[in-house]
Amino acid sequence: MIRWIALASQSDSMTSLVFQGTPGRDIESMAICMEKMGVLIERGNQRWRIFGSRNGLFLPESTLDCGNSGTTANFISAIAACLDGPVEIDGDRTLRNRDLSPMSSCLRELGCDVSSDSLPYTVSGPINKDFSSIDESLSSQTLSGMIMASPGFPIEVKISLNGEAVSRWYRDLTIETSSLSGWTGDCRDVVILSTWPVSTPEVVEIPEEESLLPVSLLFDKLHGTESLDYSKFEDTLVAETIDKAISSHHEKISLRDTSDLISPLAALMAMSSGGEIVDAKHVRGKESNRIISTIRMLSSFGIEVEERKDGLSISGGQYPRAPSEIVFCEDDHRLAMTALVLATKVGAELSGHEICDVSHPGFFEMIMSKSVGA
Repeated sequence: MIRWIALASQSDSMTSLVFQGTPGRDIESMAICMEKMGVLIERGNQRWRIFGSRNGLFLPESTLDCGNSGTTANFISAIAACLDGPVEIDGDRTLRNRDLSPMSSCLRELGCDVSSDSLPYTVSGPINKDFSSIDESLSSQTLSGMIMASPGFPIEVKISLNGEAVSRWYRDLTIETSSLSGWTGDCRDVVILSTWPVSTPEVVEIPEEESLLPVSLLFDKLHGTESLDYSKFEDTLVAETIDKAISSHHEKISLRDTSDLISPLAALMAMSSGGEIVDAKHVRGKESNRIISTIRMLSSFGIEVEERKDGLSISGGQYPRAPSEIVFCEDDHRLAMTALVLATKVGAELSGHEICDVSHPGFFEMIMSKSVGA
């Protein structure tokens, strides 16, 4: 939904986004940032209407607050670099602690001034140099941000792609949404980006978030229930990763492209036959160092896993037990969701579980009502 907001905001028509549930705070952060640059967004019940800025985006009069959303911070930084003047960008405490140097370095190579490698910072554009490079082994968000901002590029830019790409699932989502909106480029060793007219579909239906699937599976494994129609996720990369992780074989599970699964997946593997999570080094730069924070959280529930350079080693046949102390969610919504689900079975006192609203408003109330029914 963040990608569609970015694209629809740069079109010259109206786009309806249709979705289930309530948009999370990350989505709201993106919407508010675009509104400050002249976009009109009408929020309705499970439908938003976005009216693209026909005369182009303009410099905001106040700081663009990205909240807890790293995706928003990267996209907004790239979009701000297309404007003629300084744009102040900030976020919450957790986002301020995240390293945004892949994006800031890319923008500096393109002639922009970026005052820091972490928020708060000021991006002063416009882009005026035609070559940059991106290390795709660090994050997919830098390249995605540049593609999302390219409708506003003042000149043609060549971007060299280096390193072994991670989170290609999200990169491909960027390519898909952009292609559906009129982008004709592609991602090879060198990506050529220049201004293009955005023509988003009149109506876009937003699918359910696949990366939350292991959270539901963890709940069902703990309570012996079936809370979702899992058939709708068949043949997806997320479902394939989970199936392999909880199989009867001691497997190495690559999270190169599905790193957001690590916390609930580690719990599921511990309760199954165990295994090893690999290719997940890039999760150390998420809302928390998600390798360390997952170890810490699971340990509080009596589930022991070991750190590896690029992931976790997990023994099978374990089961959670009630923590003896408060469990801190470390300002990480995916960690908090996993802890909440475990707590519905064994009980726990959690601190900071409200962060779940970043991606799933009302998650606490929903999961508590389900546990009562279970």
